[in-house]
Amino acid sequence: MGVYMGGHVFGDYLGDLMAEKGFTLREVGRKSGIDASNLSKIERGVALPPQKRETLERLAAALELNKKERQKFLDIADLVNGQIPPDIEKLKKNECIPMLLRAIENKKLTKAQTEQLAKMISEENSWQGKVVE
Repeated sequence: MGVYMGGHVFGDYLGDLMAEKGFTLREVGRKSGIDASNLSKIERGVALPPQKRETLERLAAALELNKKERQKFLDIADLVNGQIPPDIEKLKKNECIPMLLRAIENKKLTKAQTEQLAKMISEENSWQGKVVE
């Protein structure tokens, strides 16, 4: 699977997931309760992804996504729909988040550096004393 962030379309990711897992539009439609013709429009980029989290969750369940795939699926849907993911929305209450984001932006970190930083933060105590270059 390719990279889907940025200008790539949710429908491309949806189509790749279905192909990878061997599902047809009709199967996914039946399992998710979403009409196959609507799924086809989404896959082709004619329609946006569902906006309701509940609908996206049903679609993710129908696709039998693992935790990592599910998170990427939901993040791409939010990105394409111009929404902030709900778990990220909660972070607005943390006064350190804007400082962290500005530091990342000011340092002009590359995607690889940003991913490295996220990995270091995610791994308990692995980030202490390290500098992202």
